Amino acid sequence: MLTGRATRKVLGTVLGGFMLLVPVPSAAADWFSDDFETGTLRSSDSPPGRWDETPISSPNSLASDAAAAHRGLYGLLLTDRSSTTAFQASADVARPSLMSSFFFRTWLRLRSVSTSGDVVLVQALPALVELRIARQDPVWELAVRNGSGRQYVSRRTPTTEPVREDRWYLVEFGVRGMGSPAGQAWLWLDSVEVASLSGMDWQDADYQLEQLRVGEPWTDTGRFVGSIDVDDVRVSATPMASHLELRLPEESKSGCIAVEVSLRASSGDALAPAPYEVPVTLGVPAGSGSFHTDTGCKDSVESVRLPAGTTERRVYFRPSGASGRAMLRASHPDFLPATLTVDGTGGPGETPDGDEAAGPWTTDLGCSATGGFAMIPMLLGPWVLWRRQRPLRTTKRR
Repeated sequence: MLTGRATRKVLGTVLGGFMLLVPVPSAAADWFSDDFETGTLRSSDSPPGRWDETPISSPNSLASDAAAAHRGLYGLLLTDRSSTTAFQASADVARPSLMSSFFFRTWLRLRSVSTSGDVVLVQALPALVELRIARQDPVWELAVRNGSGRQYVSRRTPTTEPVREDRWYLVEFGVRGMGSPAGQAWLWLDSVEVASLSGMDWQDADYQLEQLRVGEPWTDTGRFVGSIDVDDVRVSATPMASHLELRLPEESKSGCIAVEVSLRASSGDALAPAPYEVPVTLGVPAGSGSFHTDTGCKDSVESVRLPAGTTERRVYFRPSGASGRAMLRASHPDFLPATLTVDGTGGPGETPDGDEAAGPWTTDLGCSATGGFAMIPMLLGPWVLWRRQRPLRTTKRR
């Protein structure tokens, strides 16, 4: 039998102990994405990259480089050697307009910084929404324009948490309400909201997304000298997956604990579709136990795959420590990891009890799992006869 009843509906079916997930309708395809694994940048390169243009102001440089990879083989490496203001270098791409909302995410790191200063890292045009690094400290800044006069409005993160060199950040910003007098914008760092703007007047026709520029498309002071690493850039009309999550969908009544592995967005912690097939590594950093694909905890696994477009997958965990307490971990290099502490009844060497250990096709009649198939007609026969012989309800006519 199953470990329990799910607290919400799941699109899927159970067959032989496996949860077969039906892909849910995914969000609209990304407006743009690049994991830089081609080793090139421009669409005219061989093999073709994803960007239209890569303008550079000498002596700066911009390239797909192994040193800039957060995962995989390559990332985008920008090196600013100049001390001048205005444009430095960027990777640019244009697509059909997003008129109402858009969301941006990337992994970003500063390296070899000899001088800090104000830097524009990302521009969304012509709306002119910008991700910036400001001040000598430095701190993150989300900047937008407001009204027909294009007034500059921004929010900065606290100076008590400056941007650290040689540290990867998952940086995201989102915009809703373009074309309206009630625009909103948010900035997330490592899936935590750190700044927001609301009540923006974005009724002017320029408040839309047509072009994206990533790198250092502008600097106000020209003081910044150093390298900027960028990897896994994605832009979409809807919130995208940023982090993994582990949840218990129901209370476990045995040592085989159901666990849901899901991808979620920073915006509202909502379920978000996998942008590609995501192999999630499962581990037990504290305590002991094993992950399984079946409700009886017999078929052990060390990872689980989320097909493109799906949001979650159910696995099962059996603790093996004396206390039955364990910390679970799910990880993938493109998403923030998740941990969950569980308490179970399993002990060292303890085997699943009752029919949960035997699996859904095994009976208590001494049959093997294979022989259980032969018993199905015998088990279903009396039930079918009972259904056929049930008296029909009739209405007495006067």
